[in-house]
Amino acid sequence: MSLRQTLLQTVRMLRDRLPAGARARERASLRAAWGRPVDRERDPVLVATWHDLLEEEGPTVDEATWRDLAMQEVFAAVDRTRSMPGRQWLYHQLRTYASGGVLAERSRQQALLIGAPGFREEAQGILGALDGPSAFFLAPLLLSELPERPWFAPLLALCSAAGLATLGGMVLLPAYWAPFLLAFLPVMAANIAINALYGPRISPYLPGFSQVAILCGTGLRLAALAPAPGLPQLATCRRLGPLARRLGRELAFVARDRVRAGGILQSMLAYLNLILLLDIQAFLWNLGRLKRHRRDMLELLEAVASLDAALAAASYRDGLPTVTTPALGEGRALRVRGLRHPLLAHPVGNDLDLDAPGALITGSNMTGKTTFVRTVGVNLILARTLHLCLAEEALLPRAVVRSSIRREDSQEEGKSYHYAELERIRAFVEEAGEEDLRLFLVDEIFRGTNTPERLASAAAVLRHLAERHLVLVTTHDGELQGMVGEAFRVFHFSEEVVDGRCAFDYRIHAGPARSRNAIRLLEILGYPEPITREAHRFADGSPAAVQG
Repeated sequence: MSLRQTLLQTVRMLRDRLPAGARARERASLRAAWGRPVDRERDPVLVATWHDLLEEEGPTVDEATWRDLAMQEVFAAVDRTRSMPGRQWLYHQLRTYASGGVLAERSRQQALLIGAPGFREEAQGILGALDGPSAFFLAPLLLSELPERPWFAPLLALCSAAGLATLGGMVLLPAYWAPFLLAFLPVMAANIAINALYGPRISPYLPGFSQVAILCGTGLRLAALAPAPGLPQLATCRRLGPLARRLGRELAFVARDRVRAGGILQSMLAYLNLILLLDIQAFLWNLGRLKRHRRDMLELLEAVASLDAALAAASYRDGLPTVTTPALGEGRALRVRGLRHPLLAHPVGNDLDLDAPGALITGSNMTGKTTFVRTVGVNLILARTLHLCLAEEALLPRAVVRSSIRREDSQEEGKSYHYAELERIRAFVEEAGEEDLRLFLVDEIFRGTNTPERLASAAAVLRHLAERHLVLVTTHDGELQGMVGEAFRVFHFSEEVVDGRCAFDYRIHAGPARSRNAIRLLEILGYPEPITREAHRFADGSPAAVQG
């Protein structure tokens, strides 16, 4: 069994021990992730573990929108964390819409850290102690209900002592190795049986358990940093310092990350564990301590992880050529200047001043209209999670983003993309009754059906969504403009044919698109003249062309 499979199995076992409410959500991507190459630092399932185990206290970025907007790639672009828990906490922040007070605090911390590069470097060096794969499981360990100490614990201690005595006797008293061997063999068999029967009960806790002492040491080192900016995470580390120092000493014996050990050392530890019940004894010996201080250790973990996430956000922000702290309004107004997508190597800044509930965005393929609506969605999520926006200026609504962009046939579920889109838009219609403002992003609405019904259905749905929410929709159907009414402003992206080549400026323009470059491209590519002539006639509404 691979390391990743072992760790995922641990997560599942710990999840089963959580209260019912904490395991209500199950990520669909868990199944899809099996068998893919593993990036140890950003494996999507392991990174998402902490977020998945937390109770939802507010709106989150749903799975469909996360996929549509390529937010996993955005997360990778933002991620400068040095610890596994920090990576998990940054992911949780990007998946959870925050309130105004929380966002203001994140902006304050980013500004402090940008102004203290020396502190950033020292802190990130300390946080690297928690970069082992087992550190992913500190959060599941501290969020789960730990088991009770079994009544037969003294018998397990006796078996462990017997294994140590007989093995030590063979090594230290070689003249009596034969009687010691006779005693060692049944003891070893009994301990192997104990490992097989009782070991699985504690194995889900061991990866995270081995990291608690490392967490304590990390908190102590962070608390000792000087001069330290005014960060609440450091105050928490200092307040919990005496407990961390004492608990770190008591757990020092189990402060090892076995999955990071070399092959020979791993094998030696595995054999000694079979014979001496090392993991079982270490766990049972320290179980009471961990149960008493579990909440304090969870608070320390949150402080360390959130500091790492703040450092990452500050480093990301400091490296952006164009960034602003967005103003978040209470209405549906959306005004941006120089808005850019975080994943494009050479992004084109776009301006948009939308004072209506909706925007109908037209234009040819490849002109940039779908990328633009993604850009708006990604930046609104960044604004409401990290309180930053890749723009020169930004006034954004306090909206929850919902998208229907990447639609593919689902062979597993036997659904066409048209049916999948119908289900997704139906979910939008249901959410339209919610009080919280939504920003609905729709790409080529209902493109999988015939034109008259598509237009009628699209107009009805868009008008309904725009009654209380904000809607950005891309379309090739210019006829929609007259059907959706004054609630929608029309914009377009366009291209120019220059010297026989198609050129794109990737800028949004007010008003409908009026170019006929689609037919011009047929001519450039050498389509027969009768075809292009007939195309012009159809485009002009020529009766001769219609009658054939």
